[in-house]
Amino acid sequence: MLSRGLASVGRQAVRAQHQPVRNMATAQQLRERISAVKNIKKITSAMKMVAVCKLRVAQENLEKARVFSRAVDGVDFKPADADKKAKSKLWVGISSDRGLCGAINSSISRGIRDSIYAAEKEGVEEFKVVLIGEKCKQGLERLFKEHFKSTLSETAKFKPCTFKQCGLLTDFWLREEYESSSVFWQNFKSMISYETTETVFWSYDAVKDDVAAEFADYEMEGDAEILQNFHEFRSCVMLYRFFAENETSTLSARMAAMDNSSNNADDVVNNLTLVLNRSRQAKITTELSEIISGAAAVDDA
Repeated sequence: MLSRGLASVGRQAVRAQHQPVRNMATAQQLRERISAVKNIKKITSAMKMVAVCKLRVAQENLEKARVFSRAVDGVDFKPADADKKAKSKLWVGISSDRGLCGAINSSISRGIRDSIYAAEKEGVEEFKVVLIGEKCKQGLERLFKEHFKSTLSETAKFKPCTFKQCGLLTDFWLREEYESSSVFWQNFKSMISYETTETVFWSYDAVKDDVAAEFADYEMEGDAEILQNFHEFRSCVMLYRFFAENETSTLSARMAAMDNSSNNADDVVNNLTLVLNRSRQAKITTELSEIISGAAAVDDA
């Protein structure tokens, strides 16, 4: 019994010797911490410069996409009854595949989540979710995994999404048999501002009678499916603009986030350097005091 008690006390004493004292970092530990923070700053500064270079190209593509979509944006395929509620609905979320860009991806996830909850209260019988981007998938997987129709990623890995890619995505999107679709995307406002936006698209089968009545006064050229073709083309053009808006918003948010991270790293380095200098000064002062005390004791002797 006594030997077991002594062994336990011995183990506790050994652990106490190896346990670091809180708020008492050594000079070597401070130097290692400063070096680590400086390396982090190099990474964040490099990521900021990469975002700046990509942002210029993204802004040029965004201006082209806005001009391209301006002509078809005014034509809206929607039911004549503004209070009509869809019984089946599809949610499409557009996010980025990479993080480190602030709350731009989490706001998309929150917007889809709140919209689904509101639709369930209104009596939506069936709904599915299509997510473009890894970050949006991670934010909604726990809540609506059983409702996931498909998830896509790496749509703009090496270069911005092209109109051909948007055409393929639109064919995949409109092939789903749902009365309406809600697309969530980021509307680029400025270098420091973006707005999470929801755009509702009605399927052509759900609004074809109302659309035919609206365009009855116009003389259409071509086959009987011209309105359906225009509906699909408009959806593709708008999706192309959404990708351009989202890419520009993501890069601007990443640039701001990396700039803030670099500034914070500078502050941390300055604070740690101040602590290190104070520690060195205290150590030098202590050694001088011991030398002076020893010399005084020798003189007295």
